[in-house]
This record gives sequence, structure tokens and C-alpha cells, in this order.
Amino acid sequence: MKNLRYFFLLPAMVLVALVSCNGGNKFAVAPSQVALELYNGLTSGNVEAVTGNIHFEDSLDYNLFRDYFKMAVASDDYKERTKDFKSNYKVVSEKIDGDVAIVALEGVGPLGNNLKINVRLVAVNGSWRVDGNHGVFHGDFSEEGE
Repeated sequence: MKNLRYFFLLPAMVLVALVSCNGGNKFAVAPSQVALELYNGLTSGNVEAVTGNIHFEDSLDYNLFRDYFKMAVASDDYKERTKDFKSNYKVVSEKIDGDVAIVALEGVGPLGNNLKINVRLVAVNGSWRVDGNHGVFHGDFSEEGE
């Protein structure tokens, strides 16, 4: 019976060790990775990457955004603008303050223009999501990414 107790105790100790080695990070994916996935999804037409990484306070807003994006991706104009485009956004900076993160991205958009974007993310049920309520598309950022 004693050996059986150790059999169950060992996996629990390994789990505790793994969690403590994670530095207390309660999120499996960093906000910068979520922002990159969403913005690369926007320019490649990946509806799942975009809709799966954005959060709206109201489900009606989310549904409207999702339906509009699906419609836009299906349009001939969108397909023409993005047909040979390869997303290349890079993370410039990432700042986390509690359950809010700001990620600065830069890259070249499908129209050939240089883009500098601040992306605001919020923690939702243990995952980072781009904050759709505060504008998905932000303007230029300063050197510090603010």
C-alpha cells in the first residue's frame, strides 16, 4: 500500500516542479505570439487565427466582427490584394501589466506599406486575446512601444 502512495505522489511532485519552473507564468502562450498570429491571420485570410485570438466584451460585437471578416476574406478585392503576400510581422516590444499587455508589431502590409501597430491584449480565462473593444488596429508606436 505504501508503494501505491508513492506511485501517485511522484506525478504530483513532477507537476509541481514543472509549474514552478515556469516562473509562475499562468499563460501558456505569450501575448506577442497571440498578436502575431492574429495579424498574420488578417493578412493571410486565416479566419480561425483571427476569430480565435480576439475578444469582445459583447458576443454580438464578436459575431459581427467574425461575420464581417469572413465576408471580407471571401471578397475578390481581398483575394487580389493578398494573393502573393507573405505575412512578416515582427515583435518590437511586449509589456505586460497584470491582465493587460501591449505588443508593438511592425511589418509590411499587403499593399506594400510599412506598418507599425500597437496591439492591446487582455487576459480571458487564462489566455491572451487581442482586445477588440479598444480597437484591433492601432496607429504608430513610439520607440518604447507605448
